[in-house]
Amino acid sequence: MKRAPEMPRASKEVILAAASLSNPAARFLVSNYYAAQDARKRNDMQVRHLGDCVGNEMAEHLAWQAEANSVMEGQLQKPMLAYAEGSAAGRWLLSHIGIGAVLAAGLLAHLDVTKSDTAGGYWKFAGLDAGASKWEKGGKRPWNADLKQLCFHLGECIKRTSNHPDSFYGAFYRERKALLVARNDRGDFAERAKTYETKSADVKAKLAEGKLPDGNLDRQACNITVKMLLSHLHAVMYWDHYGKAPPKPFAIAILGHAHEVRVPHADMFPGFAEAYYGTPQAIAA
Repeated sequence: MKRAPEMPRASKEVILAAASLSNPAARFLVSNYYAAQDARKRNDMQVRHLGDCVGNEMAEHLAWQAEANSVMEGQLQKPMLAYAEGSAAGRWLLSHIGIGAVLAAGLLAHLDVTKSDTAGGYWKFAGLDAGASKWEKGGKRPWNADLKQLCFHLGECIKRTSNHPDSFYGAFYRERKALLVARNDRGDFAERAKTYETKSADVKAKLAEGKLPDGNLDRQACNITVKMLLSHLHAVMYWDHYGKAPPKPFAIAILGHAHEVRVPHADMFPGFAEAYYGTPQAIAA
């Protein structure tokens, strides 16, 4: 029986050709990657449930399957990396801690700047805007489920690498989480806590105090961080495609909010910072 390490590897030709993949083809690769990952995780779990059964033919077969799917995961990352590195926006994504080939390729494959003049369009397509909570199951879904799942993974990856000293979005996540925790401790979310549904006795006790559970605060911080990254991604994609600065966010351009988080690594797009901010170079992470 063949072992997984002997499985065919992606050839140099396949990897090089991936740089010019169409977005639908890249989405297919990303989908296949997560399918292989899910299969590998399932096999690993099955092996653990079988326990230490020396000579158990099923355990040996499942271990082989897990190894094979792990190899497939690694091989699929190579063409996705080539695809991401093939565009300026992809190289910008890869320059950030916590964002690898799969996440970068997935975001590029799903998001089309020609179909959205503002970052709000990206948020809506990812199911991260305020209207997402109003969707009723059974009705037409207003977002892309694969992109929404990808953004969940993105938030988790940023969180896991948030202690890295060079993680721009990791630092933003930590700051936002601390702010949400402070507001929760003050009771700012008391009204929202009244509408929260759960079967957990511990969570119910927390809600009775007029406070949201820690998991909810963490998910809020992750989502806000992902929305910030998508805003920055839209800005650099807009500049790269149209050669001009994108419209300012509504809160800044119309409502006059003074605080603006500048796009990190803006020097990767010559002229962008000066056109968008009026300064020669944005603050780099």
